[in-house]
Amino acid sequence: MDIKKIEKEQSKFNINTIREIFDKIEIEIKSKVGPLHMSVSEDNNEFSETQEYSKLLETISRAKKEDWIMDNNSKTVMYDGLGSIGAITNDVSDVSLYLILKALKTHNKLVLFVEDKIHEVTKKIIEIVNNACKEEEYDTYVDYYEYEDFKEIYDYADKFETFIFVNNIDKYFNFTDKVKDKNVVYSSYGTMSLYLDDKNLKDELLNMDEFVFNNNIDLDLIKEVPVEEAVEMINKNIDNYSAVIFTKDTKKAYYFIENTKAKQIFVNKNPYKDYLFEIDDEKLTKLKRIYI
Repeated sequence: MDIKKIEKEQSKFNINTIREIFDKIEIEIKSKVGPLHMSVSEDNNEFSETQEYSKLLETISRAKKEDWIMDNNSKTVMYDGLGSIGAITNDVSDVSLYLILKALKTHNKLVLFVEDKIHEVTKKIIEIVNNACKEEEYDTYVDYYEYEDFKEIYDYADKFETFIFVNNIDKYFNFTDKVKDKNVVYSSYGTMSLYLDDKNLKDELLNMDEFVFNNNIDLDLIKEVPVEEAVEMINKNIDNYSAVIFTKDTKKAYYFIENTKAKQIFVNKNPYKDYLFEIDDEKLTKLKRIYI
């Protein structure tokens, strides 16, 4: 990563150009099935190739459909990007792609800070994105930085207007303690509580093993307790993105839905398809009200 490049002026935002870039990224990913699958294999077979590839395409489709906040500009209201964003992630490739697309559509530059080693798939994605921007003659900055210790990020903190932290909450507190003057958007994506109510449903738990491993999820398994106690245990965990219940008891399922504090709740369902990282565009933009 050449940190000096992030200080270069970014092209003026044009929503139609960004949409063209999104289309080019989608076309390139579709045309590079072989190379992307080879990259998946290079990532120590951590992912199922077919699932990984389909999630990338789903991510692009989702980013296109989500609200484009920059489309809400008018004579009296104007949204603009923050400038440069540093994203500390555990590098799940569809999450990394989503962050990149979000940065582009909110007129921000982005650096993905990845602990230890970035996945080969993510490298390919960044290459595809930068090539699409170049073809559209759109100057921006999308790159990655492999770090071993947060101290390496602190050295660059003054280059970023804000950080996105997608990681363990204890690490988040450790990070924010050192960058107190920076805005840090936190997401507990990668954490999940699972309540298994019926031993006969243990096969469902086994079916989730691959999903949990592939997505670096911190899973808190709760079983052999009443549903009320399970919900109380889950709600004590402030670092809780999703909650899952496997039960044959309808009353317990409804109690779980009504009382569990989590961003996403799944009932008798492996969350693979619907477990999604989300971030609000408003957190990546600044609002200007214009009075004439």
